[in-house]
Amino acid sequence: MIKMLNRVEAKIMDYLFDKCKGKKTVLVTPKEILHSIMPKHELTVKQLDGIMKNLAVDGYIDVFNSDNKGQLVYVVTLKQRGEAYEREKVERRKKLAFSVGWKVALTLLGFAIIYVLGLIFT
Repeated sequence: MIKMLNRVEAKIMDYLFDKCKGKKTVLVTPKEILHSIMPKHELTVKQLDGIMKNLAVDGYIDVFNSDNKGQLVYVVTLKQRGEAYEREKVERRKKLAFSVGWKVALTLLGFAIIYVLGLIFT
């Protein structure tokens, strides 16, 4: 079963995907990532570390920590699933729209049946 990303993970993945466009590997500081998701989501560097590890475990990215002039830097490479992230996001939206449309159609059909039955039996 494919695990869906939560909102914060999706925001971080959006940022990483945009940053990695056209590049194999990028260097990203935690400050850059945290700034990209603010003010809606407030995270600490420790929480961000956990999310980055989760994205790596889920097969979206390869990430390892490096040091640049005493500052923590993530070295991020998109894996195959990470490269397909945009397509996966579009598919998820299509499934959601289809699901909502199907439920609305069934609800309207139910109301129509009740209305017709009401006309027949009254």
